[in-house]
Amino acid sequence: MAVIGAGAGGATAAYCLAKAGLEVDVYEASGAVGGLARSVGLWGQSVGIGPQHFFSADPRVNELWLEVVGGDFEMVEPVVGSHPAPAALCPPTLTGLADAASTGQAAPRSRRRSVDAALAAAGSGLGGLLRGVWPRHGRRAAVPEFAHPRHGFGEVYSRMCEFVEKRGGRVHLDTPVAQLVVDDAQVVGVRLNNAVVYEHDHVVSSMPPAVLAGRLPEPPAAVAAAGAGLTRCNTVVVYLLTSGRSVFRETWIDVRDPSLRTGRITNFDNWVPAAKRGELETVVALEYWCSSEHEFWRWEDEQYVALARNELAATGLVDIDEILDGVALRVPKSLPVYRESLRRHLDVLEDHLQGLSGLEVIGQHGPIVRNRQGHGILMGMLAAQNIVEDAGHDLWADPAVHAHPATSRITATGLVY
Repeated sequence: MAVIGAGAGGATAAYCLAKAGLEVDVYEASGAVGGLARSVGLWGQSVGIGPQHFFSADPRVNELWLEVVGGDFEMVEPVVGSHPAPAALCPPTLTGLADAASTGQAAPRSRRRSVDAALAAAGSGLGGLLRGVWPRHGRRAAVPEFAHPRHGFGEVYSRMCEFVEKRGGRVHLDTPVAQLVVDDAQVVGVRLNNAVVYEHDHVVSSMPPAVLAGRLPEPPAAVAAAGAGLTRCNTVVVYLLTSGRSVFRETWIDVRDPSLRTGRITNFDNWVPAAKRGELETVVALEYWCSSEHEFWRWEDEQYVALARNELAATGLVDIDEILDGVALRVPKSLPVYRESLRRHLDVLEDHLQGLSGLEVIGQHGPIVRNRQGHGILMGMLAAQNIVEDAGHDLWADPAVHAHPATSRITATGLVY
């Protein structure tokens, strides 16, 4: 079995397949597992790519998460600040999304979430505040409390991949898949960048469908055009090391001030103490989004760090002389870009990819799912069930289709049903 990508969905699929006794090869393009939920070690501390968090009401997801994490987690009750409308570098702007939503042209199939829901989620994730404008006591996040692994979310997916290896599987880092190998509408393997081909009975792809379309051998013109029409946005995260503890009390701040380029500021001092590993300084992250064509994506690291230093100081949260160091991290093609042609392109890709046997597609482009990790874990579980049990789950369906009739939540003492 092959799994493309070791983010939440891919790592979970590999873990479940290995539990079922199948031999699994995981192909991860980057040098680390976890995808956007991976952990980054900086200045002796463990931090995330922005304010990643996990929550789910689904007992299947929560049970599996606790199975992997055990008791090695703490509860975080986030305090979030917000304020209206950032200058966006990544088209379309939220205004453009609103216009598209009002016409109904961007609404996906009824099985997918509406653009209205996507717009609300996007607005909650790309916003921000200035000191003196936001409520200094912050506001409660939509999720009042969530479980956070003591050493970062990357630990969850590292443990999953370690389990795969213990069961005889292999996790190939820095190993992008160049192409799927297809024989008469049957996916039979993967071809790597070095042209080496590995045969597999099934392939689970957690790549976004738009990216996956570019990995098909000689795709029909309509499929290639649909893949090219679904563009993705890049993220730049600038981490700043600041002197002292708890430089501000918010867990993260959504920045929508048009005078600032950053869209979100995260204070990692207000997450879990264990991730600080005894260090006294605070790590603050500023996030930026842009298209690959924008000149901002071609900046040098020093330019990003200088911008972030100035913008953090401009908020009044931290004095510029309290900023000790900075590191920039680029995350290419991290987020989908919503256009009016979204529905048309997704329909073409879905119809074609569903016609290929031996392929399970769990990478998402269409709906913005607020609960990214929980949704990814569920999709990985369902993909594994399709292979092991021939369960027939429609992985393209709206998440509500797969909702469990029971509910649960993780608390400091365990799972409550």
